Amino acid sequence: MNLWKLSVGIFAAVKSVWTRGSPFAALTALWPTNEESKFIIQSEGIRLAFTNHGAAVTNLWLNNTYGEEIDVVLGLDDARDYPALQSNPFLNGVIGRYSGFLSNSSYPVDGTIYPVMPNAHNNTSLFNGGDKGWGRQTWDIAVHINNSITFVLFDNRWNGFPGIFASCVTHTVTPYEWRIAFGVTPLLKAGPINLSQQVFFNLDGFRTINASINETDHGMVLDHRLRLPVAGMRFDVDERGIPTGDLKSNREGTEHDFWSAEKSIGEGIKNGLAGLDVTYALSHKPSGDKEDEPVAILSSNISGVTMELYTDQDALHVITWNQDRFGSLQLKKGQGAGNVPRHAAISLEMQDWPDAVHHPEWRNRKTIWGMDGLYTRFATYKFSVAGKGNREET
Repeated sequence: MNLWKLSVGIFAAVKSVWTRGSPFAALTALWPTNEESKFIIQSEGIRLAFTNHGAAVTNLWLNNTYGEEIDVVLGLDDARDYPALQSNPFLNGVIGRYSGFLSNSSYPVDGTIYPVMPNAHNNTSLFNGGDKGWGRQTWDIAVHINNSITFVLFDNRWNGFPGIFASCVTHTVTPYEWRIAFGVTPLLKAGPINLSQQVFFNLDGFRTINASINETDHGMVLDHRLRLPVAGMRFDVDERGIPTGDLKSNREGTEHDFWSAEKSIGEGIKNGLAGLDVTYALSHKPSGDKEDEPVAILSSNISGVTMELYTDQDALHVITWNQDRFGSLQLKKGQGAGNVPRHAAISLEMQDWPDAVHHPEWRNRKTIWGMDGLYTRFATYKFSVAGKGNREET
């Protein structure tokens, strides 16, 4: 180890402990990155890149049915550009400590109302953990090996939340699979936790966008096929997008019906709407293993790639890319030229029931976590390619 790396590690450790209370900054500075300041993990058939800004996924490379390597997620070419983004979270970052909206700028615990620092709806609600949400923070790295990386974060009363919450997110790849494991240890005070990981996918690697004359042509994700086999219900929301407490049926044959059979994403977008932006309730089998049944299946006939999502979370926020909401973004090198257009990608964000702390009628929805319990959740993406990979073509 040379003197320069040691000096950088010491400086980073002092800075991180002083500003974020993390003892892992020295390790973060010493783990190797590529020329774009990204951390790489890989296994057979899959390769991912990350930045510690928001613990965000920056690249996911797969081979399509023609043997071409494609990058199937949105991101930036250089990880050092992420802090300049205004999005919440940073693009493809962790969503938390509380994903979605936390209404009323507060939450109750045992009869006490705790105010938080709002950042939405004219400062009447909190969105994705607030301006200092976990997806807007620089995480440290505890472990980085060939096929796995663990990000750690110590939330010390950010955004008005009391207590200290020690969080880790581990990404591991095995042949044709990517697994995310969330873990949070609350200290001193109880508080709400609802974590997710944002990833905007285009299983064609965005390569058909340049061939499209306009957004109604083939390309983007409008022709991707989506099935949500356990999503027979969705959460009703008010005009601000905050859950009302009611559930609505996704009756068979309606635009929200992705459970009875797969259909194109374009079929789920009616009357020129800006795109999908729906949170679905997931009806897992009561006694089933949540590793056995996917909650979402996304596929493209163009690339031949199919992705299955498994999770133990009970809600899924499905949202398509809209530059009016997320801001202007350029495609990465290898994906094409120009800005990312509307409907260019889709995100499947696993989470708990949204704003559940304000809906006691949702009995036994545990969203307040204290020192008597460790918060753990998982998500697994399984990929297959027509004529490729370690699984049979379907």
